[in-house]
Amino acid sequence: MDTDTFTDESTIFVIESSSTRETKMWGRRLGSMLEGGELLAFSGDLGAGKTCFIKGVAHGLNLREENILSPTFTMIQEHRGRLPLYHIDLYRLDNVALDDLGLREYLFSDSIAAVEWFERLREGGQINRLAVRIAYSGANNRRIEFIAIGERYSLLLTKFRSRFSS
Repeated sequence: MDTDTFTDESTIFVIESSSTRETKMWGRRLGSMLEGGELLAFSGDLGAGKTCFIKGVAHGLNLREENILSPTFTMIQEHRGRLPLYHIDLYRLDNVALDDLGLREYLFSDSIAAVEWFERLREGGQINRLAVRIAYSGANNRRIEFIAIGERYSLLLTKFRSRFSS
């Protein structure tokens, strides 16, 4: 499914962040709304702010954000908070299958799965999720694009937008 063709208001929400603090704030806001079983699929250039945003999500789940580090070498880190958070990083893998590394059990659980470099997952295009694309839009600015794929995520994004957009 090509997410670039989505234009429905319930499927896309775009914000601009002018600092790491603001990026974390948006992550915290999203994290505070999660109920369990959500898949957050992150993409963006190296250093764009994927882990920074996930630190905010962790804060929203009552986790200490300083404990959230990029799992580039461990690939999967589990954190216990209001809801369990699986922080997964697929950067070092290419064309990884859903059953590799036991990913299926992490992505389809009652926990929160936050996956960096989600586009490297072979079956990723077939999975309902909230895609979060983070791109540079200046020295310190980031464009954060939320794309809901599936009805559950459209409802989440609609709720998120109505609660936090000005």
